[in-house]
Amino acid sequence: MAKFVSTDFSISLDDNDLTTNIASATLEITREEQLTTAFGQTSVTRIGGLQDATLTLEFHQDFGTGAVDDTLFPLLGTVVPFEIKPTSAAVGADNPAYSGQILVTNYTPFDSATGELATFSITLPVSGDITRTVSPA
Repeated sequence: MAKFVSTDFSISLDDNDLTTNIASATLEITREEQLTTAFGQTSVTRIGGLQDATLTLEFHQDFGTGAVDDTLFPLLGTVVPFEIKPTSAAVGADNPAYSGQILVTNYTPFDSATGELATFSITLPVSGDITRTVSPA
C-alpha cells in the first residue's frame, strides 16, 4: 500500500464493528526508557523497557440498539479485544491488523453543545501485548 487517505479504517471493540461511528483513531505504542549509563561513561546510554499503548477514538454518538452507547456502557471496567486495520479489506502485507486487549476505563456519553454533532472521545489503555498481523488468520 502506498500513501493513502484514511477513509476506510476497520475498527472493532469486543468483536463489535464500530467503524461507521468513529471519526478518528490513534493507536500509540511506546516503550519505557531505561538508563544504562555507568560510571566512567561520558554520554547517556539507554535500552527499551516495558511496552505500553493506548487507543484513542473519537465517536459520533448513537444511542440506538446495538450502537455506540449500547455497546460501550456495559464494557466499563472490563478488558475486551480490539482490532484496527487501515482498510476494511482482508488482512495482508498492505493491510496489517493491530490487535490486543483494552481496559475500558472511561466513557463520556454526552460531550456536545447545542447545535453541534454529538461526539465524544475516549482514551483506553492497552492491557498486554499488541499483535501486528499481516497474513490471514
